[in-house]
Amino acid sequence: MHVLIVGGTGAAGRVLIRQLQGDGPPDCVSVISRTATSLPLPGVARVLTGHYGDLACSGALGPWLKGVDAVVHLADGLSALQEPRLAADGGHAEALMAGSEGLAGAVRAAGLPLFVYVSSIKALCDESDDRVLTEGSPSRATSLYGRSKLRLEANIARVLAGSDTRLAIVRNPVMYAPAKAGSMGRLLRLADTALPLPLGGLKNRRSLLALANFASALSAIVRSPPGQAGGVFHVDDGPALSTTEIVATLRAALGRPRRLFPVGDAVAALGRHLPLAGPAARRLYGSLQVSDAHFRQTFDWTPAVETKTALAEMAAAHAAARGPNTISEAALRHG
Repeated sequence: MHVLIVGGTGAAGRVLIRQLQGDGPPDCVSVISRTATSLPLPGVARVLTGHYGDLACSGALGPWLKGVDAVVHLADGLSALQEPRLAADGGHAEALMAGSEGLAGAVRAAGLPLFVYVSSIKALCDESDDRVLTEGSPSRATSLYGRSKLRLEANIARVLAGSDTRLAIVRNPVMYAPAKAGSMGRLLRLADTALPLPLGGLKNRRSLLALANFASALSAIVRSPPGQAGGVFHVDDGPALSTTEIVATLRAALGRPRRLFPVGDAVAALGRHLPLAGPAARRLYGSLQVSDAHFRQTFDWTPAVETKTALAEMAAAHAAARGPNTISEAALRHG
């Protein structure tokens, strides 16, 4: 088996490479990276440097696709649309989507058996949603990022329609891992303070996805038999947690006192509608719950690690990076 990972030098790509090797080494792993990298990539036979869209349009990608069994697309670049300066830049969104569509066209032309595109649950919603989201849930996404993700899903499916290439689209909620940035990294830094936090007694439900479970799920798709079903799949850790449970788990692993006090429903609702603080408040106080029953049944998959264990590992790694003395001193000072 030869797996080509687009964006394989990123955090998710490196974890996927290790997962593939641990599941029984494939014959070959290749990587496409936009920029040259000095990172060690054990088990990677080839690294092609350049933008996959440019390589596809120029025809340079064709020879690389010979003998490839599966392409995993981790790097559509659409996350840039979450930056304030690009949040309304439709032209930039179109250019990014065109690159991924070109990649799908090259995969179709090469007749590859499998194309895996990693989308996002943001294709269906914004920071929070009152539904349990299944693959068939209507989209309520209002951001350019979310709407572009949904459009790109449809465009890739259109490019590959009627071909011999099986398409699997994966939507994930927020991902987390040691040293990973993003909203979970910000929440971890918030938890790593002695300050009391207004996050106690919450009954909201937030689905999460540990990077190890994400890689395990992608490996299950890559190693599935040729006749396996394609389509759209949601993937997450399992039972959703409240923000209170998430922060309490992080604080315990950090050696911090719990110190979470409740806020009333009216205050939480007000915070969710404030112009500047609204998005952060919706992540903290709102729900975003995913059902991945379809994926688990289709691929007979179970997560590699339980949510609270993975959260504790992330917090422990953060604590170790800032030094054990800091942990003990903080616990003594504020416990």
